[in-house]
Amino acid sequence: MNALAACGALFLAMWALDRIRPLPPLPTPRPTSTPLPTPTPRQPFTYTIQPGDTLGSIAARFEIPLDALLEANHLSAETTIYPGQTLWIPTGSPVPPLSPPPPPTSSWPSPPPGGVDLQILAVKAPGDLAAEAVVLVNKGITLSLAGWQMEDEEGHRFTFPALTLWTGSAVTIHTRGGANTATDLYWGRTEAVWRPGERGVLKDAEGRPVLEFRVPGSP
Repeated sequence: MNALAACGALFLAMWALDRIRPLPPLPTPRPTSTPLPTPTPRQPFTYTIQPGDTLGSIAARFEIPLDALLEANHLSAETTIYPGQTLWIPTGSPVPPLSPPPPPTSSWPSPPPGGVDLQILAVKAPGDLAAEAVVLVNKGITLSLAGWQMEDEEGHRFTFPALTLWTGSAVTIHTRGGANTATDLYWGRTEAVWRPGERGVLKDAEGRPVLEFRVPGSP
């Protein structure tokens, strides 16, 4: 009887094992992709013009289109640039307004009129008639300089002829004589005017002081 019961139990166990089905495999989780970080756009920066630079060479150096350089600085391809000037180098981000500090040789005697930003870029070779000249650059709005005056401390006065000074352009006022052009004016004097350490003043057509400057060097 015990043998029969054992056989029955074995049969039932084998039958139960045959009824068990393996569980389906768990689904393999799909790999998740990590998003690449968004590159931070480069910000515009300033560049100080060096001797020998041109607008084309600056654009090529920083690998930017010349048109983008001109647009960022409100210039034209014909604009004359000078060492020491500051340009914005665009990089795709908005370019903030360019407001470089005034050069140490010039200052405003009173708050400048809206949009006017004239600067004395250089006083060349003071005391040497053949080379003496004042370089005036316009970093503000386009101005007509007709009737404006430039004086030294001794009352020597130069009166500007009809001349439009465009934004970003400059004009050189030579003490000696010569034929005026859009970029070079000639005082027509027979002796040098400027002395090292001397103060000069630029006045508008109404006689109001607009810009004061000092000739480099010690008196």
